[in-house]
Amino acid sequence: MGEVKFEIVQEKLVTLQQYYQELKDLENITFNEYCSNNLYKRTAERLIQLIVEAATDINNILLKTLDKGISSDYFSSFLKLAEAGVITMDFALEIAPSTGLRNIIVHEYQRIDDELVYESIKKTLKYYLHYMKYINDYINQP
Repeated sequence: MGEVKFEIVQEKLVTLQQYYQELKDLENITFNEYCSNNLYKRTAERLIQLIVEAATDINNILLKTLDKGISSDYFSSFLKLAEAGVITMDFALEIAPSTGLRNIIVHEYQRIDDELVYESIKKTLKYYLHYMKYINDYINQP
């Protein structure tokens, strides 16, 4: 991978890791705490959005670098990354649906389901920890 692209992906990974750590701070709150605290709700929503966007930016940088073109949407960027051999297809099919919650948060703000977002905190942490490992392994391979 070109040196410039490598640096950009590294910077995006650092940012993604920061968002991940911030979301991790909310991992152990109860559903009642979540529902009764608008700061928790808005923080979780925004961090999930930012995590998905950072990852899809990384996906598109890698796809462009690999001459696979950029993806037309967030969901398919994970599938195209699997087709390019960066992540497994099984994992792509697990993580890609997280883009749907991002779309709900961004485009349908008034209809956000607190339970859905709350349950997504742990899922997001699980999937994006694996995602960061895949990307680190890929860009650091000899």
